[in-house]
Amino acid sequence: MSATIQDQGDVAAGEKRIESQGLTATEALETNESTDEQTTVYLDGWALWSLTFALTSTAFMLSLDNTILATAIPRITSDFKSLNDIGWYASAYRITQMALLPTCGRIFTLYDVKWSYTILLLVFELGSIVCAVAQNSITLIVGRAVAGIGAAGSMGGAAIIVSYCVPLGKRPVLMGVISLMYGIGSILGPLVGGIFTDNATLTWRFCFWINLPFGAIALAQIWYTLQTPPPAVKAELPPREKIRQLDLPGATILIGSVVCLLLALQWGGIVYPWSDAKVYGCFIGFALMLVLFVFIQMKDQNSCTVPLRLFRNRTVCASSGFMLFLQLAVAAQAYYWPIYFQAVKNTSARDSGIYMFPFAVSSTLCTLASGWIISRIGYYVPFMWIGTPILAIGAGLFQLLDAYSPALHWVGYQIVTGIGFGVCGQVPIVAVQVVSHKEDIPTAVVLILFFESLGGALATSIAQNIFTDSLLQDLGKIRGVDGGAVVEAGVKEFRRLVPLELLDQVIWAFEEALGNVFWLALASSVAALLISIAMEWRKLSDETDEEDMDTESI
Repeated sequence: MSATIQDQGDVAAGEKRIESQGLTATEALETNESTDEQTTVYLDGWALWSLTFALTSTAFMLSLDNTILATAIPRITSDFKSLNDIGWYASAYRITQMALLPTCGRIFTLYDVKWSYTILLLVFELGSIVCAVAQNSITLIVGRAVAGIGAAGSMGGAAIIVSYCVPLGKRPVLMGVISLMYGIGSILGPLVGGIFTDNATLTWRFCFWINLPFGAIALAQIWYTLQTPPPAVKAELPPREKIRQLDLPGATILIGSVVCLLLALQWGGIVYPWSDAKVYGCFIGFALMLVLFVFIQMKDQNSCTVPLRLFRNRTVCASSGFMLFLQLAVAAQAYYWPIYFQAVKNTSARDSGIYMFPFAVSSTLCTLASGWIISRIGYYVPFMWIGTPILAIGAGLFQLLDAYSPALHWVGYQIVTGIGFGVCGQVPIVAVQVVSHKEDIPTAVVLILFFESLGGALATSIAQNIFTDSLLQDLGKIRGVDGGAVVEAGVKEFRRLVPLELLDQVIWAFEEALGNVFWLALASSVAALLISIAMEWRKLSDETDEEDMDTESI
């Protein structure tokens, strides 16, 4: 979630580190006028703690928002009578968040960092308010889309603020702390959502109102800590040129291509056959708009959303691919462990969230630990080679589970998966900062975040297709069972439809379908491992060796 970035361009002119105990945060960021104007100044002491508190508040809010609706959506669909809109409550948020990540990276290179972060965080809060007061499903979907825009800026902005204010050696640790808070928010989300939804006074609307205090805390801390914010790398450009460099046409086309891709993956094989014109039409639309987007990026590389020259660096390419497949592997497991608990083990939605604690706790603690180790030893590539095989083992172990597996098994398997993800999850964001020049830092970071979001989006769509197709095929082999009715009933209600003597066979069909989803996770983990071989063997630079930061081209 969080990111770390190295300010290589300025280090050649010399670095000045300020101990800020006893100083204001403003003084901690000011540059001594007797030094060269290229001197890099970082926060330290209590000012760094204040910044950490602000960014962890944002991380907690965003992670809570990502998971809190899981237990609220059934009530929302009942209130709005909008069962067919379930997918859009998540997709509207995900589409705008993912597609606008590159544009938000450009914003932070062109405009005042503090004001940019403030405005985008307020956009997220505005979207939350729209959702909280929505009187129909369409308004809720619009609110989620607006919140997604703000979330893109908050994610990218936090990473960029860290790059400007925190020395490289401390960034993996800070990223681990922020990831820890993100994990805590993810754990608490379903539980908090269930509490709000079941409360007649608060209702599901408080799932959105709760974002307001966390956003206010983050903004107050940012404004107090960054009274004199670091300048944007292209702040000197005239207003007209800044608008041109935002590449709004490219951003619009990217949004359209992402919409087409996600619609095709959500519809194909479930809502419509893969051969249906709506499905392959979306794939064609995605391909055409993607080609057009690449053409626009090539035409004017000085003002493009994603400078294609970044992909000439093999670490950037490898990190992007690694993050894509890593998130595909993790999201496929994270989304379908609750299905195992509810459909196979017959637990409640609330209990299935509690049973996910082993994965959430192990992954967040290992992220924190790996960040600390990376900051101490300086090398980060080996963590890719360690984490992905462990993640693959976790996915493979799922094949051993059934309805009668004891808690020791599913707890242990989740811990294995969490360790694998925690060990390597932050490495791509660490890597691109080591090899990127100052002006490319924001874009490189949000590029990794884009592929992270894309991997999660692809995971939900691809895994859903695999799960549903496999389940329907296996249910079709059971006489006396209407497979379509079972799928439509959902993971809890199907037990009311199935004759008791056939229930074990239907549960077996769920086990087989879930197993196929976890094969996808295993294959994705292996793909991430293979891609990591292309990474440059680099080390976190210290003050004596940061001068040579030229990127290695493919």
